[in-house]
Amino acid sequence: MVFCFTMLHLQILNHILAPKLLWTRSCFAAPVSSRTSFHPAMSVAWPWVRPPAVLAPRCGHQLGPHVPGFGRSIVPRPRPGRPVLRAEAELTVAEEKSMRKWLTFWACFFGYSVCYFTRQSLSYTAPVLRQAMGWKGLAEIGKLQSLFPLAYGSSRFLGGLLGDLLSPKRVFALGLCVCSLLNIAFGMSSTLPQFAFFWLLNGCFQGLAAPPCVKMITNWFDPKERGFWWSVWHASINLGGFLCPFFAGGLAGTYGWRYGMLGPGFLGLLTVALCYLAMSDGPKATSGTSAKKEVVKTEPEVSLMEGILLNPVQWALGLAYMLVYVCRQGLSVWGIFYLMQTGGLSPAKAAALFSGFELGGFVGNLTAGSLSDLLLRRARPGAGDVGQRAKVVCIYFLATLLLVPALRQCPNWPWLQYILLLGLGHFLSGAQLLLPLVANESAPKAWSTTATGFIGWVGYFGAALSGFPLARVVQALGWPYYFSLLTFAAGSGALLVLPLRNLRSWKQRVEMGLID
Repeated sequence: MVFCFTMLHLQILNHILAPKLLWTRSCFAAPVSSRTSFHPAMSVAWPWVRPPAVLAPRCGHQLGPHVPGFGRSIVPRPRPGRPVLRAEAELTVAEEKSMRKWLTFWACFFGYSVCYFTRQSLSYTAPVLRQAMGWKGLAEIGKLQSLFPLAYGSSRFLGGLLGDLLSPKRVFALGLCVCSLLNIAFGMSSTLPQFAFFWLLNGCFQGLAAPPCVKMITNWFDPKERGFWWSVWHASINLGGFLCPFFAGGLAGTYGWRYGMLGPGFLGLLTVALCYLAMSDGPKATSGTSAKKEVVKTEPEVSLMEGILLNPVQWALGLAYMLVYVCRQGLSVWGIFYLMQTGGLSPAKAAALFSGFELGGFVGNLTAGSLSDLLLRRARPGAGDVGQRAKVVCIYFLATLLLVPALRQCPNWPWLQYILLLGLGHFLSGAQLLLPLVANESAPKAWSTTATGFIGWVGYFGAALSGFPLARVVQALGWPYYFSLLTFAAGSGALLVLPLRNLRSWKQRVEMGLID
């Protein structure tokens, strides 16, 4: 037992104490008596321990030449390609970079989930607010809810522009902080004009949250893995949408409508502080290779007009994104009414049946990014990186083109309707996920986040078209024309994306010298 105990301490000295003290000893180069062979790693309790020969290689040192009357001094001789010394508690550059990368990603994930709380808080507080204010109908709530999409759609473009011009984490912190304060201000108000003012401002600042997250994910993740982690981050919307009814609705139902707005507001302020500490805009600039420096120096400067506003690729992606919204929001808003009228279902049963659409959307968010990454990794050298993601979008549009008429012709079999809705949700959500990523990677580096905001702004016109215009089509022409319009939208989306199947990313074009 004594032997084992002694050997244990020797191992501790060998692995922990000796590397540090050997370096100190070698720096002073003090001679040591050959008779005692004193070693810095020895303690008084073990004067008889000789320094093992394996200690020096472990630290990247070698024993110096023997001098008569002295022990072998330890001279630092670093090995090629290896550091001379690594302190026990010191992180390597790679480990630090990995830690900052994942801190940033999960801060984006949970931060955007909380941002969704401040976006949907009124939806789950409205029933209690309506009762407390004595409003008889739904007109007041409708006015409040109609203001938000108009402001939010416009702020997406502004958020993307600020994400490129300023620090992404600061833009995100600004957006979430202001939205949290506006939720608190709403909870402390008492009149309809005040409600409308604060909720309109909330929509104006909500667009500052997503584009900075897109920028940071693009900076941190390699293109061959970016699709999957982009999809994981996008699932934060589902997490926020799932938890918000319990949090905001629970507070409103238990303590009153004001707490349903104050709770998300104060939670957002706490989250802002944590996210700001955890986030990093991107990997810090290192010495790098001369080739990488050369690429950065030779990258041309592109104006906003040339890179985004007059770029036909960005307009094609924006129109395709708008058509995704027409199909997805058109089914989400009016699909339940179709099931109720044609199948004779109650609202509760129709909503339960339509849950397959939302479940398919959640799965589609995860699979679309992984599939595009798989195609990108298997692509031949020189093939367009962005084109691999565009192929997935095109396939998803074509699948929607087949499933929409199938739902129209489907008999009133709930299990079959559920499967069709599951597929539609999967393909439409997958296309909705990938189109901003395609826009981001194909745009000039200086305007990559602006590109996602731009197509988001164009896409929200699709959300507007799926509301009142589609309602007029159903009322005036009936459900067959409604499904015909959705089918036409899906086919048009496929035609818009098909020419982009060989599109190269901006980084590829710069490296290949295709940008003048």
